[in-house]
Amino acid sequence: MTPLLFAILTLPPGQGAPLAEHAPAAPTPDTKQQTPSTSEVQTLFQKVAPGPGATGNPQPKERAVVLIHGLGLHPLSHEKAVKPRLRSWQQPESALVHRLARDSDVYSLAYGQNASVEQIATSSDVPRHIRGLKSAGYREIVLVGHSAGGLIARHLAEDNPELGITRVIQVCAPNAGSAWAGLKTARAAQGPFLASLTRSGRQKVLDERAGKRIPDGVAFACVVGSCGVGGDGIVQSRSQWSADLQAQGVPAFPLRTTHREAMTTARAAELLGRLVVEPLPRWDPRKVVETRKALLGS
Repeated sequence: MTPLLFAILTLPPGQGAPLAEHAPAAPTPDTKQQTPSTSEVQTLFQKVAPGPGATGNPQPKERAVVLIHGLGLHPLSHEKAVKPRLRSWQQPESALVHRLARDSDVYSLAYGQNASVEQIATSSDVPRHIRGLKSAGYREIVLVGHSAGGLIARHLAEDNPELGITRVIQVCAPNAGSAWAGLKTARAAQGPFLASLTRSGRQKVLDERAGKRIPDGVAFACVVGSCGVGGDGIVQSRSQWSADLQAQGVPAFPLRTTHREAMTTARAAELLGRLVVEPLPRWDPRKVVETRKALLGS
């Protein structure tokens, strides 16, 4: 895969205009790669279902689902790299939002990609947005993260028990990194974000967090996307359901998809709709081995 093809495949399938921002202005472009202050990471958080135009008097739900997008590669524009924008599947009219809205209130989260995944999850405004849901009275807070968004969701759940997160669903998340993240295809502003998605970057984080576990009170699942090449074309299946998560008995569910289309199909919407509400107990070692053979071939 060439750098240009990688850039095309990782461009978001659709972006809407920002709906609500909570951050200072974007930093001035710089040709040198720098680690930004997390106060410079812009975020966007919006309730997308039921929307303000909903008819009737919808009953308030006890569950909030937060959709978190992943990498959107911007090789030509510094402004787009640092400005948060919702993907098409995070918008009120998407099939995914419609499906989730049957059982839950739905929120969408976007963020500037000018800091590492770990920084965005711990030191930006992202935890504050999730904390606000608990303050609003939701009894269940479910994070559904695609690609790098799944890593952000994981770190939020592992590091912030006070946020009230009850469930995390990762979709095509590079828990063990992706080789394509190392390609030089983006503006300098996205350097720290991409570096945190490489295999070496993720291994460093996993080594540093070796004692971290998914809290017992948080249901957790990995949706493993595959298009017949050992992964979804961007992230290998072995990275999506990594060894450290297997060791914790985290369940995995297959989805026939490419990385780009993982959140946009009716099949994906139906699977995620079920995983948000159905019990997700940890698997015993036998079940993990059986599923590993079926999903990973070993």
